[in-house]
Amino acid sequence: MIFERKNKDLVVRNDSWEIVTVYPYGSEEQQRFEKGIEMLAYFRQCYQTRKLAEKIEKKEKIERQIDDNDKKIFRKCDKKADKSKRYNLTQTAVVLSVHRQTIYYWMQKGWVKPRRDYRNYPVFTVNDIEKLMEWKYALQKGIDSSFSSFEQF
Repeated sequence: MIFERKNKDLVVRNDSWEIVTVYPYGSEEQQRFEKGIEMLAYFRQCYQTRKLAEKIEKKEKIERQIDDNDKKIFRKCDKKADKSKRYNLTQTAVVLSVHRQTIYYWMQKGWVKPRRDYRNYPVFTVNDIEKLMEWKYALQKGIDSSFSSFEQF
């Protein structure tokens, strides 16, 4: 069924575009149809409002998780006077909530230049991890952070 308006009248057509019924303007059927359209618009608006609220809630949840991770890192830093403690690639990936291969990718692109240990494995200090977190979250928030300023490792 296809509904259309023609000179304020409601015209109902079948799939082969033949007119099935014409409801004159102001008739009960035409008013019911208009009411149905209004209800559909209202339900769509409610749905979009709910989806937007869910999206905002999801962003806030991510922000809380980010803040929690930051607090954990800073607590660890405060507990340990030795800031030169080094973390391997896997430990760094866990703290940043990314896959280990992601950090490898950043290293290949030249965005991250980690220090190396005696076995030539990449290692990160707490300060390096903090800078990585700030850089990562700046990218997620859409803040314009240049890669050249990050290449201080």
